[in-house]
Amino acid sequence: MSTTLSEQAVADFVRDWSAAEERGDHTALDELLADDFVGVGPRGFIRSREQWLERYRSKTVRNSSFEVSDLRIRILGGTAVVVAAQTQESVNGDADAGGAFRFTLIVTGEDGRLRLAGLHLSPRAAAAPG
Repeated sequence: MSTTLSEQAVADFVRDWSAAEERGDHTALDELLADDFVGVGPRGFIRSREQWLERYRSKTVRNSSFEVSDLRIRILGGTAVVVAAQTQESVNGDADAGGAFRFTLIVTGEDGRLRLAGLHLSPRAAAAPG
């Protein structure tokens, strides 16, 4: 069963996802990530759903802030593509993992609810010349 997507529903989903990321709430993220979720990190590494959740279960990744802004949502049938800005203060183990990023989320209507199928994160650079 697919879920009808609206910009508001997707924006609400992104808000819920970012709040769970900020808290490191692997239980909430377990409900939000699609079974075949794939995350691509800012240095090109790939994490499966289980690897993404394990970062928080093990407390390896800890966020003290996680803010999303500048949402740009495109609805493409039963899928939404979201491009946004994100800043975070966090650590990964003992290393600083904070910074400013751009991300692309792929949100699907799955089993009657929205799920995050994919995420691609990259460092945010200055605006490209005109």
